[in-house]
Amino acid sequence: MPLASLKAADSPRLDGVDREHVEVLAQGDIEPLLVHRDTLRVVDGMHRLQAAGLRGEETVPVRYLEGPASEVFIHSVVANVSHGLPLTLADRRAAARRILGSHPDLSDRAIARITRLSPKTVSAVRRLSTEEVPQPKVRIGADGRSRPLDAARRREAARAFLAEHPDATLNEAAASAGISVSTACEVRQRMRRDKGNSVSRPSAAREMRDHDPEDVDGKTADSRCAGPGRPRRTATLAKDPSLRLTESGRALLRWLNERAPDLEVGRQLMAAVPPHCTVAVADLANSYAREWQRFANALDRAAAVTEDE
Repeated sequence: MPLASLKAADSPRLDGVDREHVEVLAQGDIEPLLVHRDTLRVVDGMHRLQAAGLRGEETVPVRYLEGPASEVFIHSVVANVSHGLPLTLADRRAAARRILGSHPDLSDRAIARITRLSPKTVSAVRRLSTEEVPQPKVRIGADGRSRPLDAARRREAARAFLAEHPDATLNEAAASAGISVSTACEVRQRMRRDKGNSVSRPSAAREMRDHDPEDVDGKTADSRCAGPGRPRRTATLAKDPSLRLTESGRALLRWLNERAPDLEVGRQLMAAVPPHCTVAVADLANSYAREWQRFANALDRAAAVTEDE
């Protein structure tokens, strides 16, 4: 890509380009820049761009980032905190403040993973920016799931509904309180743990529908309690540039898509998991583990029947 056609990055660096770092980079090979395809704005690589210019180069290697322009700054922060010249604490706090302004629905933990700050620091930045930052009614967590800020009140409403309607399905309880089916499942399980056998149990048909066969929404209770399904988590990870645009990241995605992963290879690939993706990858691993456990239990039952015969 010609240097002249590229737009300067919307960089999270408060002090701009470091000249000494540019001179060091100019002495070696220039690694590809990350460029937003639609706008041709540099997402990651301003020091490399300056180094190429210093060497008198007319073109520079690039790799493209797909996605909306509104998310370019977030990708720039993710790229800059993971390699190259480190961002200062002031840079990362300023980045958190800006992300809060453009994406106020992101949770403190999600922004912490992006900026490599602690969730407590992000929370403090949010409190200081209360007048400038809109206050949404939901927060999107590090796992990509939306959660209402009044989650405790909604859980209590679901608990009251289930206590009054013990035969209700999880879908009905979720709809009554405005929560997800998986959250309704957790509320019902907690009620059963708290009250033991004193809780009125649903009819056999409802019990089977809640725990084994597919419900009206086509999902089993186990999968609903586990949150978003594997396809959604895998799709989210596949869009992440730090995975999609690196060899090690693509290898990790291929491994996650295998139904019988090689655990030793998985341990070797753990280094490729970016910090902000650890929750989603852990959810996938737990999902695989639960599926294999159900498979093993079914085999155990089949073996027991065979022995009895």
